[in-house]
Amino acid sequence: MRRELMAAVLAMAAGLAQADDPCMLAFVQARDTAPAVAGGPDWASLNQRFNAAVIATLQADGRLVNPASVTTPPPDAQGQAQALLAEADKLGCRTLTETAVYVQDNMLVLRLRLYPLLAELGNGTTIVGLRVGTPLFVTQRDLPAHAVTRIKPDVLGEMMAAEYLRHDRR
Repeated sequence: MRRELMAAVLAMAAGLAQADDPCMLAFVQARDTAPAVAGGPDWASLNQRFNAAVIATLQADGRLVNPASVTTPPPDAQGQAQALLAEADKLGCRTLTETAVYVQDNMLVLRLRLYPLLAELGNGTTIVGLRVGTPLFVTQRDLPAHAVTRIKPDVLGEMMAAEYLRHDRR
């Protein structure tokens, strides 16, 4: 048993060492998926612009960031999470980057969170996939809800990604 555990630890370390800079998988946590109402915010556009700015800023710093291709509707959160983890595992990503723009309690929230992706052990010492760890970094802006008509999600995404890069000096 001890020898099998050591083999699993060495296999995990070898997998992580394969890439000096493993990729990040970036996804949008879309909370408000209702179609845009005439004169109202286009939540899909706000979220995509914010996410794209975060990705571009991280990539400009030399980070390998892949936009998630998961298209599972948000009501199927478990299916979306499983698809994200499978995609991250396939790409060799070790960090999950989540962006979100939404309104809650009459506040406009813009959030960036980065999570480590950790090996998930199955029976004994077999690695069966990935699991999401405790957030490595979180930054969030809470603004009055009416600010939604004036915000520039691309500028805020760039600023918030820069905060992460200052936090994660290599």
